[in-house]
Amino acid sequence: MVCSSTRGRGRRSTAMAQSLWLAGVHVLLHLSGCGPADKPPAVLAPGSSAAQPAAAVAADEPRIRQFCGNCHAMPHPDSFPRDRWYEEVRRGFDFYFQSERTDLPLPAQTEVVAYFRERAPEQLAWEPESFQSTPSPVRFDRRNLWVMDDPRQVPAVSYLAPHSSGDEPALWVSDMRNGNISLLAANGSRVLRRIEAARHPVTVWPCDLNGNGRTDLVVADLGSFLPEDHQRGRLLWLPDGARDPEVRPVMLLAQVGRVADVRSADFDTDGDEDLVVAEFGWHRTGGIHVVWNDGVAATAEGLAWRSEVVDGRPGTIHVPPIDLNGDGRMDFIALISQEHETVVAFLNRPAGFEKVVLYAAPDPSYGSSGIELCDVDQDGDIDVLYTNGDTFDSELLKPYHAIRWLVNEGSYPFREQVLATMPGVHRALPADMDGDRDLDIVACALVPQKQRDSTVGGVVLEGVIWLEQTASGRFERHPLSTGAPVHAALWVGDLDNDGDHDILTGGFYEEEESEGKTPAVIWFENQGASPAASER
Repeated sequence: MVCSSTRGRGRRSTAMAQSLWLAGVHVLLHLSGCGPADKPPAVLAPGSSAAQPAAAVAADEPRIRQFCGNCHAMPHPDSFPRDRWYEEVRRGFDFYFQSERTDLPLPAQTEVVAYFRERAPEQLAWEPESFQSTPSPVRFDRRNLWVMDDPRQVPAVSYLAPHSSGDEPALWVSDMRNGNISLLAANGSRVLRRIEAARHPVTVWPCDLNGNGRTDLVVADLGSFLPEDHQRGRLLWLPDGARDPEVRPVMLLAQVGRVADVRSADFDTDGDEDLVVAEFGWHRTGGIHVVWNDGVAATAEGLAWRSEVVDGRPGTIHVPPIDLNGDGRMDFIALISQEHETVVAFLNRPAGFEKVVLYAAPDPSYGSSGIELCDVDQDGDIDVLYTNGDTFDSELLKPYHAIRWLVNEGSYPFREQVLATMPGVHRALPADMDGDRDLDIVACALVPQKQRDSTVGGVVLEGVIWLEQTASGRFERHPLSTGAPVHAALWVGDLDNDGDHDILTGGFYEEEESEGKTPAVIWFENQGASPAASER
């Protein structure tokens, strides 16, 4: 949830558009982020009668395609309505002139604008049939699990995770706006512990770095709520989950850009946990780090750490570890957004990490928002659930926002299968929601406030849906929440210990939306079979 907007509006009106991910949470470099720093030629405003003749544009098409598709996929003209292309081309050239490359032939901006406008639709086309749904065979009761005590604190919940140890069931809740990490009783009755070690915590990862059998927390700290290129991002280790207030947090990574995700795994097979870190950054900062745990050392925290940059691109959202090729060494998979829009496996070889592309989106404005690893078809290998629904770059809902299954068929790249269209989809997780022993999928969406009452294809926007797997690889759509896509965080599990899967979502609101208390955590309680199940 680390989205980024480059629009020049007032701070309050763009706080939401400039802040999100993670979830991300992604700057849109549509055309080229590389080129000579010469003064740009004049650009005509939309609707100007002095546009380039079609013949002139056609003659310069090879240069336009070379320039606009050199660093990433060539943008599709139908990814924006016709009247938006003037602004998108202008932004692309702005990035071009801020870079230091000088090896690309430079087309006239007027010709680039004309090229995309001539090929773009008047409006983006929606297909109402892509939103077809059926009544849910499982009944869910929605309730506010936790409403913050202070109405002045507008929640921006970016992460939810179960607390695996303690005397009672509990949940970690990370609020990336207010800087709070709260341990919430599973019934929402009270906050058991509150940690304020990070400025803007976006991910809280439970692990055991020192091997003492107690759960530590590792926190990805953005360093700023709004997107910036800075060096205030941090990775913090809270030994034993900060149970003892006298134990100070340990800084594992500092003076980096906005840190969006962290995961743990034993990458060097030495018996302790190392860390892989997604530094989302923004324009000029970002990358992927492996932080190696070198074991006992004469330091205050008793461990020695060293960091290695394994990829220098900005925009990484998630970095889940997995032994993808079954060689006994832990690999990881990274979702890299920005103009890259790609899912990459980092295979752990003896000589270092080898990068293998599992999926490359067809357009640099695809809006990647998250990945989750799971065996969707239960064939014994790991697939990838991939979502692309980020709307905070352009504040534009797009017909290709969707939940996608990247199918592992034993070779690279993986095969893409679209499971459901969902504007603004931010997160998708697998779970057996109906107890039939296959994996269904739960997804949530987050869109800017100005879009939340929108309809697309005559359908009101959905905040939470679940996809029932009715046969292998076939899914039916069941909406659970409509008209309020405010969910950046998602967790699925048995919250009330009654043997079925419940759904928790985190509320992510703009400050203008605060009218008293707003729910930080919402519970969709699984009540078992609904009347719709008996009608099948």
